[in-house]
Amino acid sequence: MGRSHVRTRRDADPAGYGFALDELERPLDPRGLFGGEARQAPVEVEIGSGKGSFLVAESEVRPDTLFLGVERARRYWLYAADRLRRRERPNARIVRGDARDALDAMPEGSVSGLHLYFPDPWPKRRHAHRRLLIQPEFLAACERVLAAGAPLRVVTDDPGYFDQIEAALAARPKLVRSRYEPPASANEGELAGSNFERKYRVEGRRIQAVAAVRASVPGVS
Repeated sequence: MGRSHVRTRRDADPAGYGFALDELERPLDPRGLFGGEARQAPVEVEIGSGKGSFLVAESEVRPDTLFLGVERARRYWLYAADRLRRRERPNARIVRGDARDALDAMPEGSVSGLHLYFPDPWPKRRHAHRRLLIQPEFLAACERVLAAGAPLRVVTDDPGYFDQIEAALAARPKLVRSRYEPPASANEGELAGSNFERKYRVEGRRIQAVAAVRASVPGVS
């Protein structure tokens, strides 16, 4: 289930598009990474951006939204940042660091959407604690940064992981299940529109998706 190998260009340059989380001021204002008039636009965050395919595609079709990727692996972060720079994406940036740390650094209610596509399911029992969505602390961080009514979208090809994700969400009253809406950049019939999804569909794997929004009803806070 791991990510495909990536070979980073020798002249890869993240300047202006890639940032190290531990070098940014706290609290982290996501809009501050874009500057100018972009500070007024909504911000959506992708956890685990890999090579930046979603950031590239979605930022092109939705120019009025800012997209911030979070990627822990340096080689993927560098590849994605250089890719955004070469394609001159004014509304997409990526930070290198741990997903939980990145969310904890952001102000409450500052995010208009969270995207998590094909997270590593860590299928071995001894690795289960590494699964993001079965950890209450991670979901609590998602709840905090999401604006009222903003969605969390998750797509996976692992059936056991999907069941655990659904159970974890059901235990969070602040995250209310909602209809899943694919990204604008996805092709017809796709749930995420990523290279992973296309590869897994060819392999015959079942792709499943779930969405929940930050509660905005009285009595749920």
